[in-house]
Amino acid sequence: MSLLGCVDREIGRYGSSVKITQEGSSINTRAFLEPLRYRNKIYIGGEYHQLGFLRREKYLYVGKSIHKLIENESVIEMKGDKYIVKRCETFYVKDTPVYEWAILVPFGEELEDDYDADTT
Repeated sequence: MSLLGCVDREIGRYGSSVKITQEGSSINTRAFLEPLRYRNKIYIGGEYHQLGFLRREKYLYVGKSIHKLIENESVIEMKGDKYIVKRCETFYVKDTPVYEWAILVPFGEELEDDYDADTT
């Protein structure tokens, strides 16, 4: 079996049910979705924060390569929670797309990328 077939099979077997909404359409599929811990955040501009301040949660998404995501547009829904894609890429082996990964943030909150520090 090909590498792509193995990855798709494992995502389908062990991934959670998710709904991807983008460009006016939705699709149900399976993917992995997990919170990024501090050790991962150092690579994506995250920082420690005190309780009661802005939430800067980030999540890692890993899904099948056939479901391409769009930054700042694709919305991922899992178990009633919604997340928006802030960054995404396709992982390739040789010239074959193997899986899609993305950094997600909770949907509908004021996000650090959307905050303009010059306004009051």
